[in-house]
Amino acid sequence: MPPNSTPKNVGYRKKTRSAQSKATVWIIGGLAIGAVAGLFAAQAWLESYLESEPFHLRIEASLGRVLHAEAKLSPLHRESTALAVERLTLAGQHGAPFSRARIQDLRAEVDLTGLWQRLWKVDNLSCQRLDLNFDSPSDLSEAPETSPHPAPGWMRSLLPNRTQIASIQTDRAVFTHEGSELRETRLIAKPQAEGWDIALEAGELNSPDLPLMTLTQARLFLRDGEVTLRNARLLVKTGGQLALTGEWANHNRADLHIQLENLALEPLLPKWWQACLRGNLSGELHMLRAPGTTNADFNGDVHLTNAKLEGLPLLNQLDAFLGNPRFRQVPLRTASAHIVKTAKRTEFQNIDLDADGILKMCGWVVLEKGELNGNLTLGLSPALVQWLPGARSKVFTESRDGYVWAPFQLSGTSEHPVEDLSPRLVATLVKTLTDSAGNLPDSIPKSVPEVTQGVLDAVKSLLPKK
Repeated sequence: MPPNSTPKNVGYRKKTRSAQSKATVWIIGGLAIGAVAGLFAAQAWLESYLESEPFHLRIEASLGRVLHAEAKLSPLHRESTALAVERLTLAGQHGAPFSRARIQDLRAEVDLTGLWQRLWKVDNLSCQRLDLNFDSPSDLSEAPETSPHPAPGWMRSLLPNRTQIASIQTDRAVFTHEGSELRETRLIAKPQAEGWDIALEAGELNSPDLPLMTLTQARLFLRDGEVTLRNARLLVKTGGQLALTGEWANHNRADLHIQLENLALEPLLPKWWQACLRGNLSGELHMLRAPGTTNADFNGDVHLTNAKLEGLPLLNQLDAFLGNPRFRQVPLRTASAHIVKTAKRTEFQNIDLDADGILKMCGWVVLEKGELNGNLTLGLSPALVQWLPGARSKVFTESRDGYVWAPFQLSGTSEHPVEDLSPRLVATLVKTLTDSAGNLPDSIPKSVPEVTQGVLDAVKSLLPKK
């Protein structure tokens, strides 16, 4: 065979290998196109399934099982990469941390790439309005066991079995609990390790027996049904602010610390006291509520700044006896007390009112079922008591700290308090003057206070003419 000649079967083998290579490329290309087409078809089916009745039932069942509630979801519809629903309502059952919830115009921004990891990847979950009532559920029956509505055929194994939410937010959240309501607050929640970090901004708090307040900020951490309140600040419309920290858990258990800062006292007092005691309230209160109860216990120390006593009947009586205008309005240098409050009883312990150089008042008062019971002592300057005949020896019998002291009892109700010191002073004054009536001068010195002159004149009129 010539050196440069090529056998015919060699050329044939090259042509065969070339044809096989082309066929392989076409097969691989066809398989790739088929795989991509299959993936797009699967994605299209999944996207279609998101708007289907089976998926709708699956979501309702899952929500009900996780939240221990009866869930009702209006039909879902897809908007580009978002799932939207007009309304979601939840009725809490046994084990639920709420009694009812209503969410309007719920929208979930879904990253569909998560479908290939069997993951519902929600970049943002938002709604136009959230109404949530934290009262105990009225339906205490166990939520019925439900299983998610199965997807048809082989696609069942491709459906996501996990959920990942990057953030939850709404500009109009309303929270209600035991008659209190926080309205129109902005909520932003983000997942953290084993829980959710929640920020609240703005909103108005309306609570029974308390002045209207505005929420400026609140930071909470939610985990396993327990809420840790890291910092909440409330501005009181009538003046001052509150700061709260603590914990609130299942079954209404609560442990909160409340910082009072310059609260206007008047709106917090019964109507009768509003005209008599004024000032700005500050201090710290500790609130405790046992699991399964609706009433909280409070205790703590409070004090008043810019405080004054005005128009108090006892002080009016002293003003009438002494003719001293200082008792008409008495500024207080210090005013403090320790408060212990339960559902049926409020105690004001260690009361200390000090109008420097004029008077002091110490003791305790209990308010129970609207009834007052108090044991107090009033200290006056000895220079003032000298104008009350018999008072120094029979009423203000104790001397200490630069004052002379008289004990008295407080009774009656919060709207109509009664003290027994004024009647004792009148009785002592009249008896002392009557006993010494025979020695009364014909003309009363001008230095005697005006009202005391009137009492002397009245006593003299009862005596026989000389």
